[in-house]
Amino acid sequence: MAIWRAAVIGVTGTALAVMLGLGARGAAAQCIGDGNGDNKVTIDELVKAVDRALDGCHDDDICSMSCPAGEVLGPCAISLIAQCRNELDDCRAQPGRQRFPASGQMTSYGPGSDGDVQAGATLSYTDNGDGTITDNNTGLMWEKKDDSRRIHDQDNTYTWWDGVTPGSPMNGTMVTVFLATLNAPPCFAGHCDWRIPNVKELQSIVDYENFGPAVNAAFHDAQGCPRCTNVTLASCSCTNLGGYWSATTYFGKSGSAWGVSFVSGGLFEAVESAGSLVRAVRGGL
Repeated sequence: MAIWRAAVIGVTGTALAVMLGLGARGAAAQCIGDGNGDNKVTIDELVKAVDRALDGCHDDDICSMSCPAGEVLGPCAISLIAQCRNELDDCRAQPGRQRFPASGQMTSYGPGSDGDVQAGATLSYTDNGDGTITDNNTGLMWEKKDDSRRIHDQDNTYTWWDGVTPGSPMNGTMVTVFLATLNAPPCFAGHCDWRIPNVKELQSIVDYENFGPAVNAAFHDAQGCPRCTNVTLASCSCTNLGGYWSATTYFGKSGSAWGVSFVSGGLFEAVESAGSLVRAVRGGL
């Protein structure tokens, strides 16, 4: 962003307009960047237009333009617009920029329906090859599940609360056994900060274009899942059709917490001393 400004400062409105192929003058409605309608595009107006176009991708060491600051009318300046578009796309794809994910529904059921509008960022995941999956929109890192009958097994169930301690704290086996195992050095995938997701985080990986389970293929490989024991393999990825605990309690109802059912993606409320499935997460929005 700072380099972009440096590259255009010193270019006259006429030269810049010609460089952009817009013409120096014209009707206000046709003069891109003409904020005050005087048929002229000033440097200040251009900078404001670029600031708005960048939509929050500011000079934060994430969105970095490669044009040398000293070049104004050289080859760099001529290709500046196309380059900035490309680099903006790169910036948006870099870790650190977080976007609200879409529901995943792609089938339209009429104008205005979810599948028609498809609001939100397209669901996008990366298998890290170490038993984890990164959501490229939220930046959250998720534990993969397998069919090994060990700690990552998709069928393992845990309690939210021990059913004894007053006040219903989150001290059930999902903490004392599941998280304790993942966070015991050297820790799962080299990270010792695994936790239980809150209910909105858990909902963020639901893919409402799918059913049974309602997840992206990154979280469930129908062919590779049965009897797979190595979560570092891309094909070894499982999601049980049952309900998964979140760390979110059911307000106003002692001893209950929210969960997400991945058979359809719906919410459920359950007694915290009952057994439910768990998927760990790390990081945060």
